[in-house]
Amino acid sequence: MKQRTVRSMMAAWMFGLGALGVAGAADLPVAMDGKCPVCLVKMNKVVEGKAELASEYDGKTYRFPSAEQKKMFDADPAKFVPALGGDCVVCLVDMGKHVPGKAEHALVHEGRLFLFPAQEQLDTFNKNPAKYADADLALGGDCPVCLVKMNKVVKGDPAYAVVHDGLRYLFPGAEQKQMFEKSPAAFTPALGGDCVVCKVEMKKAVPGKAEFQTVHNGRLYLFPAQEQLDMFKKNPAKYADADLALGGNCAVCKVDMKKDVAGKAEFAVDYQGQRYLFPDAKLREKFLANPAKYTTN
Repeated sequence: MKQRTVRSMMAAWMFGLGALGVAGAADLPVAMDGKCPVCLVKMNKVVEGKAELASEYDGKTYRFPSAEQKKMFDADPAKFVPALGGDCVVCLVDMGKHVPGKAEHALVHEGRLFLFPAQEQLDTFNKNPAKYADADLALGGDCPVCLVKMNKVVKGDPAYAVVHDGLRYLFPGAEQKQMFEKSPAAFTPALGGDCVVCKVEMKKAVPGKAEFQTVHNGRLYLFPAQEQLDMFKKNPAKYADADLALGGNCAVCKVDMKKDVAGKAEFAVDYQGQRYLFPDAKLREKFLANPAKYTTN
């Protein structure tokens, strides 16, 4: 399976783990055009949610028609949020593009919600679900906490899942899951597990493997083979920031003020394969409220 380039350095309060987000629900993008994910998963129905019944998760606001659906969602958000944060897994695998799906073209497969932009992509998924269903699975399902803490490759259990920046991370138990939720920055791999050496040298997204990993400056890096791991260790400065957007300058300042202003690592956000830095929390929150505005310019 082709994995996508994504995600790494950001604390839980930065870009959505439950209700811990810095930006309020009213400030974050509304997921699924306000449609209720619980209603789709449980009843296969498109139901409009209410603004006053909302929860934050993974950088988005989800709305619900009643307190019952909100309670179900809050108990286990990863069970209900759509794969890839609502983007189409078929478009990602076949075209390498993030294309938003629609609730009107939804499918529940093995208990998980998938959205597609049109019936064509939904039909394509149905013909070969094995090709697309795990397009959002980080590290091939291996536990990132076990890699960092014990240097061991341990398979995660779908019962212990966390969605972070659209990717689904699995853990063998509640302890590892809680450690990840407390501090994702310590465990999410650079480029969502893709090889930074391959990105720099070949301009290609090549998935890394848990067997070839290293931790550098507090970040986890994966590589497809020992060769790339050795190249990284010989010259980490060349590769470590392969996912850094705009050379570390603030995307909000670039778009709104037409200025290059250096960001800071403590105000970082991962978004669709790039790590964005901001000079302060206010500008970071402005980005979170409308990331598409600042990543398409």
